[in-house]
Amino acid sequence: MMTHSQLKQFITEAILLLVLGVGIVVGGHLLSSKNANKRIQNEYHARFSAVLDCSSYEKVKSKAQNDFPEISGVYIGYDAAGIPLGYIMDLTVESSGGQELNMLVALDYESSRIAGLAQIPSDGENSFVISESNMELIREKMTGRQIPIAFVTEENADDDDSSEHYTIEGLHDGVYYAQRLFDDRNRYIDYVEMEIVNGVITKVKWDAFSTDKTNQDRSEASLKGAYILSGLDWATQSYNLCHALLECQEPDRLAMKSDGTTDIVDGVTCDIRPFIDLSKECINNSKAGYNKDAYMDGLNVMLQSLFEGEEEEPDYTNEDGHVVFSFEKTPELYTIYNEDNVAVGYMPVRQIEANLSGKTYTDTDSDTAPEAKDGDNQSGNPADYDSTEDGLTPDGEKDNQIITDSMDNLPMSEMQSFVVPVPDAYEETRTVIRACNTCYKFLKEYLNWKV
Repeated sequence: MMTHSQLKQFITEAILLLVLGVGIVVGGHLLSSKNANKRIQNEYHARFSAVLDCSSYEKVKSKAQNDFPEISGVYIGYDAAGIPLGYIMDLTVESSGGQELNMLVALDYESSRIAGLAQIPSDGENSFVISESNMELIREKMTGRQIPIAFVTEENADDDDSSEHYTIEGLHDGVYYAQRLFDDRNRYIDYVEMEIVNGVITKVKWDAFSTDKTNQDRSEASLKGAYILSGLDWATQSYNLCHALLECQEPDRLAMKSDGTTDIVDGVTCDIRPFIDLSKECINNSKAGYNKDAYMDGLNVMLQSLFEGEEEEPDYTNEDGHVVFSFEKTPELYTIYNEDNVAVGYMPVRQIEANLSGKTYTDTDSDTAPEAKDGDNQSGNPADYDSTEDGLTPDGEKDNQIITDSMDNLPMSEMQSFVVPVPDAYEETRTVIRACNTCYKFLKEYLNWKV
């Protein structure tokens, strides 16, 4: 019969053996997992280092990938500190002839610029193969470009994304204006004023006035040290951003990131979202012929709707003629709600005035496709061709002439970079661009980009 001390010793030994066994199992599992992870990372590094050299890689799991059967895998590369460096996408796209090109496309994590390109060799009978010399030319032409990408003709090409020759179709000459309908935490209301001459944006001003009419505008306050932010003073940053818009002509080409900043305008560290939104509103106002005077009338209609019935309407205009009133307490006047009554955006003043006055409002974004005109390097009737294909004339016409306003089912208004096809390698360049634009479509859905 076992004594009490023997029983105690037996239980202690059993517990020790159990703990030791669990430790061995857990240790073996951790060691096995570590070895498996190391093996996977070695495989990833062997596959991806040619397009984006990183310390580690992680596969992205997203339902968005279900909508893109061309993409077999999406990965994020990290540096040694765990900071994401970029996306790598493994995808297969078809050439115009129906052949398949398997590629790796690497994109910078912040700017979505192309960081690396590589075709994956295949022995399949239906494979599309690009010679190494042509692939190198395509890689040199496209590395550093921001997606999505479209073609331009040689005479319209420029070393800097053709910004110098890029203009927006449908602009009317005049002075146009837009302001935010609510103030920020510092009681400033941002505004943008834009002048257009011969269909080209020639002057842009971005500033903000205070709802307290006795205070200085933001630019003046920043120069006197009363308004401080990181980097250069706000007035200088505003000037740099306005100058950049004059060069590129399109607000989206300033590459605003999801946090409202941009990396492509020197010296600009502030949130540029108000500038982008208001610049777009000015451009849409220009397309509609809704100039600054009409805009001010629209603001007055809004004020009258709020103060209707009062004996005396308050004076909300400062000495510069700005309507220094925040509609913050009446968001129902300008907010767009979805069917679930969730705010999804803001109406422009032109639309608000139309609603209040019973006028018909037309969204200029939906009807601004350029028409074919003589002398515009267009041949035939653009409606005769598939505007979702490659944007070039068919065989037998003048080579490489753009006739459409879209590419890979993406409107030209979204295009961020413009390249000339590699000489004698049009189809190869076209197929690689299709792969890059497919990556853009995925990221647009995966990151919920607003365009």
